Amino acid sequence: MSRFSVLESSALFSNRMKYDYLFEMEMWLKGIERFFVLDCLPLSPFERTHASLKNFVEELAVVRLGVAHLGLLTTHLLGEGKEDLGSFLVYLESQVARPGEADPQRRRTTAEAEMALAIEKLDDFSRVLDELSRVPFLALQTYLSTGRILISTLKSDSNLGVLFRENLKPVLDRNSKQTFSRVLGNVPEPAQKSTLAALFVQLLRNLRYTEKIKEAIASPASAKRALLVFSLMKSEADSLCRFIRRRLLPRFPENSGMYESLERLVFSTEMEVRKVMELGLVDVALMKDPKLIFSRMEDAAGILKDLFQQNIIGLAETFSTEVDGRALFPDYSTRRDQSLKLREDLWSLIEIVGNFQRDPQKKSLKETLDALDSFRRGSMKFLMFKDWSLFERFHSGFARDRAPRAFLPAANQFEVFLRTLVREVNKRSVLNPPGPKPPDVDTKPIRDVPPPAGEDASR
Repeated sequence: MSRFSVLESSALFSNRMKYDYLFEMEMWLKGIERFFVLDCLPLSPFERTHASLKNFVEELAVVRLGVAHLGLLTTHLLGEGKEDLGSFLVYLESQVARPGEADPQRRRTTAEAEMALAIEKLDDFSRVLDELSRVPFLALQTYLSTGRILISTLKSDSNLGVLFRENLKPVLDRNSKQTFSRVLGNVPEPAQKSTLAALFVQLLRNLRYTEKIKEAIASPASAKRALLVFSLMKSEADSLCRFIRRRLLPRFPENSGMYESLERLVFSTEMEVRKVMELGLVDVALMKDPKLIFSRMEDAAGILKDLFQQNIIGLAETFSTEVDGRALFPDYSTRRDQSLKLREDLWSLIEIVGNFQRDPQKKSLKETLDALDSFRRGSMKFLMFKDWSLFERFHSGFARDRAPRAFLPAANQFEVFLRTLVREVNKRSVLNPPGPKPPDVDTKPIRDVPPPAGEDASR
């Protein structure tokens, strides 16, 4: 059992010292660490391949925001409950102390001074990072070297360092605990029960991270620091998928329900995380428009929230048919609901594009662009990742400054593309046989689809 599991007891804290502070501190510390790992950064495949040529000034500015916020959280801990903080640190050291070490009671008198030193370290780094984020160019190696110095200093701190080594568990409400208890009660083997519990905890942690992201992006001044949490989620999702592939899947027969459930979990996690990190969040660190930053972050958080909710419920349903997704997550949306919404919005786009083709004026072109923007902010996240790039290229093609009639060939190609997407959505198993019949869409064969508008299709 994790040493930190006892920290879920409310008796350890007063009303002035919240467990949520510690969970959030751990999240930001680990997020800062992962943001210095190239594979965890939100970069396109091209940028990742040519990272040695990239300017990392804006990424360092994101780290500065995270360090400054971490200093604020630490100050709140010190200022809101010094006695509780001393008690917590004494308890913490008693859990990790070795025989022969100094009397833990002596730690109570130094807890406040040590945490003040930690705050001072964070303030110092915040100033240094602020200066570095103003240089015209920051090379990859300098960025990584800065990260090594920052992380090694924070890990060596007697109080902050422990949060790098342990995992605080997300706190669940009573209904969720009862649901997961019933699910685990249906697992016959103790080893499988322990493994399933660990998977649920990891998925719930990531789900909690999406809530923290929404809190961070609520303020334009702090929105970009949420990228640190996305990097943490990318790292943990990769670790989870590797663990399932190497350690769990070989334990189950390939035709078993558990094997198929785990395989779906791995596939969906890898696809959705790629969708977020290799497209949705690319260049967000460089953006200046607060509305655009918020939109990108909100969409990305929504995609991952849906992912982890679906994975938790899918895993639970493997062992219990009594699982109610909406009881666990009131805003839960099933894949069938998402597919129906996607199909409806695609059909609306087809009608709007058809209106433009019948009347190629500035007004109808603007309506088409507005509809495209709305779709990108909404239902596009329910598309397969492979279709995102084509959709983006069509969008960039329509956004060019040309006479409306010049876009007629592109509009025709886009309509063919949309009708093809409707056909693909109709093939989804969640829509067959249940659900309303799809619209009677007159589609052309896929082989007749020309290059998208972003590649001179409108000429």
